[in-house]
Amino acid sequence: MTVRVIAAVLLTLAVVFGVRAWNAHLVAEGDAQGDSRVRAEWREADTKRQAAESAAAAQAQAESAERQRRAREEDQLKQQQAERNSREQAQREAALQSALARADSRNRGLLGTIADLNARAAAAAAAMSGAGQDSGAVAFIGQASTARELLGQCSSRYTAVAADADGLRSQVIGLQDFVASVCSAPSNNNSAQAREAQ
Repeated sequence: MTVRVIAAVLLTLAVVFGVRAWNAHLVAEGDAQGDSRVRAEWREADTKRQAAESAAAAQAQAESAERQRRAREEDQLKQQQAERNSREQAQREAALQSALARADSRNRGLLGTIADLNARAAAAAAAMSGAGQDSGAVAFIGQASTARELLGQCSSRYTAVAADADGLRSQVIGLQDFVASVCSAPSNNNSAQAREAQ
């Protein structure tokens, strides 16, 4: 029996050592597979991260290019509007100068007519006073001359006030157009509506 027991113990030991060796082999093989799998997943994750970073960089570059393009378009539009505003302001100034020249000419004509009428009235008053005519008529002629003088002064002042008002109106419209073109680039419709409101 001892031989059998020794053989059973030896066989058991052989089986245990065999199982342990087989287990160590499987663990080593599993470690190698796990290591290669982890490395493959790591490489895949790195590839995905790099692709995502490249896509994000490309997206950021595209957005930056789009912002720059929009900014250039906006600047170009503002420049065009500023040039248009400048042309319109020059046209308003020219129209204002022309209107002022016409008003000044009419005013000079009125003052000339008043001077002629006053000269005739003064001659008539001198003739009447020398002939011993009614002093009331002479006074009436003097009052009429004074009224004409006042009319001429009022006309001159009215022309000056109108010129100042037109100049300020033109300046306000120019400033509003400038602010509109600097602050934002409104459509031509909005600028036209703002001008019509004035």
